Amino acid sequence: MAENYRYEPGAEYPFQYKYEHMAVTTDCIIFTYEERMLKVLLIRRGAYPFKGEWAFPGGFLRMNETARQGALRELQEETGLKVAPIRELGVFSDIHRDPRERTVTVAWYALVRPSEVQGGDDAMEAAWFPVDTLPPLAFDHSKILKAAMEKLRRDIYFEPVGFELLDETFTIPDLQRLYEIILGKEFDRRNFQRKMLSSGILEEAETSERNYSPLKSYSDCEFEIVPNSYASPKSTPGRKGSHWHFIRKKYDEMKEDGDKTEF
Repeated sequence: MAENYRYEPGAEYPFQYKYEHMAVTTDCIIFTYEERMLKVLLIRRGAYPFKGEWAFPGGFLRMNETARQGALRELQEETGLKVAPIRELGVFSDIHRDPRERTVTVAWYALVRPSEVQGGDDAMEAAWFPVDTLPPLAFDHSKILKAAMEKLRRDIYFEPVGFELLDETFTIPDLQRLYEIILGKEFDRRNFQRKMLSSGILEEAETSERNYSPLKSYSDCEFEIVPNSYASPKSTPGRKGSHWHFIRKKYDEMKEDGDKTEF
């Protein structure tokens, strides 16, 4: 059998294979929830190809790092954002996805709370965009985003997706709004509240822990109440305007029993 490589003594990479090598990149799809909108992090590219166009943070993998390490490095270099938990979304290998050369990318995604970002390295700019009003995306990143949204819709039944995006304390209407955006459907307000409270994974926050924010419009009044309504420290559980904590321990116990979050 003929050998499929040539050995070069003393070379940095001594085994020279006859097969063509392709480049490997990483891309990061980072979601946040802000101003009652699900947003995704994009960078404006500063180099060819697609210079000046928007894309996900990412870049070429170095020889001395794993795909996860490369993704986290590129994310920090291009946006200044440090993310601890990051999940692998999948591999995207369309033959002509990159006009420079044959390139395969490993995509990662994460859920973070609102954070300041700033373009760096070869990114001219970094910014958060609502997922339903995105600019045209470079490469095959529209396809990658679609896969990320599908992944979120699957995970939301089995992972604490909503609670990773919301503040430490939140209202049930805020939680409902987020889940409606991700799943693309509306829920009955009373039924949603009843199911979430009956699950036992929420605990009402103390009055002093609540962070008040002014209403942005009268339309918010369906879900918000004025601060004076908090005058009594003994609030009725589940009443309009109550703020809640997510109980991770209770959620994990529910998952051990094989249950999934229902809405």
